Amino acid sequence: MSPFKNGIPITVTEAMIERIIKLKSSDQDIKVEITPSHIVLSGTMEVKKMMFKKNVAFRITLKPIHVEKRTISFELVEMEPIDRDFINKRIFNRPPFFEYEKRTIKMNVNAWSIVRKIPIGTIKSYELVEGALKMKLSL
Repeated sequence: MSPFKNGIPITVTEAMIERIIKLKSSDQDIKVEITPSHIVLSGTMEVKKMMFKKNVAFRITLKPIHVEKRTISFELVEMEPIDRDFINKRIFNRPPFFEYEKRTIKMNVNAWSIVRKIPIGTIKSYELVEGALKMKLSL
């Protein structure tokens, strides 16, 4: 009897998501908070308008809506203070980890080394808990 008959447990923490978002953009100061119902990102981003640079504070709320193979889709529920597509793209276009299109963020969990080590299986279930996204990969 396999100890993983219910799937292989994988945990993605707030710090892991923060590291990926900051990977290609040193001009962003982002904090990730995971609650049982949402993932909330807050911070500041440098925005250039004409010849001026300005740091803009933001807060984004995401809700998981769909799972397909090894990808979890999140709906962009709320963006404060202003909801601008170009800001969302700058934060979430992080291939291969994240992809942003039409208010939906797709997280490819196979891009994480912790998941890539398991060559077979798809996401069987997922759950947002305080401080982490817990998944089970089916075998």
